[in-house]
Amino acid sequence: MHQLRGRVGRYKHRAYAYLLLENDRPVTPNAVKRLKAIEEFTELGAGFKIALRDLEIRGAGNILGAEQSGHIESVGYELYCSLLESAVRALTHKPQRSLFDCSIELSWRAYLPRDFVPGPRVKIELYRRLGRIRSLERLADFRQELTDRFGPLPTPAKNLCDEAELRILAERWQLGRIHVEDEFAVLTYASARRIETLARLRPGQVRIVDEKHAYVPLGDEKRPRGSVVAAILRPLLQASA
Repeated sequence: MHQLRGRVGRYKHRAYAYLLLENDRPVTPNAVKRLKAIEEFTELGAGFKIALRDLEIRGAGNILGAEQSGHIESVGYELYCSLLESAVRALTHKPQRSLFDCSIELSWRAYLPRDFVPGPRVKIELYRRLGRIRSLERLADFRQELTDRFGPLPTPAKNLCDEAELRILAERWQLGRIHVEDEFAVLTYASARRIETLARLRPGQVRIVDEKHAYVPLGDEKRPRGSVVAAILRPLLQASA
């Protein structure tokens, strides 16, 4: 259906594709999910997203065996791939990847506004994709895609992307949480060696106070606190170990 729809409007003239379904025709739950995917993903290049959604619906099967159907929908495509990678690493005696999903707790509004991204399904898909991003390059592509699809980023959407950037940078230093206390940004860390390296690279900026926490002075700037934290921590966490 997606391929058929793509054959409409190939030239300069605007065209429309109407997909009709008889009212009295029974539709299975999986068919409804597929129709919803066709309805949701309409932009240029949506074929890959539709393929992923179809993979979630029908299951990926036993990749290392002969079975051709699976139960990927019970855990979701992303978690399925993560579990598969973990199992393959264990079987091949490779070390597991350690992912630190840092909790960013700043006093600002970070979300996709309703008047910026219409429709809950599209918004949920964007949130899910943003949560999976683990590199600054992919985050830059994501920002550009938001701008191309929906226009200039409003402040809450920009804050959301800035939080994602801090989360990616924090993973390098194995930080589990970033929050604000009084005039300091508090870094909760898991690796003493990493935080000591960061403190050496940024003398005077990172103050280790105990075996779990380090403080970063925020100064007395008058900008909104979340913006101050992001502006200070971004270059600090970009330091090369």
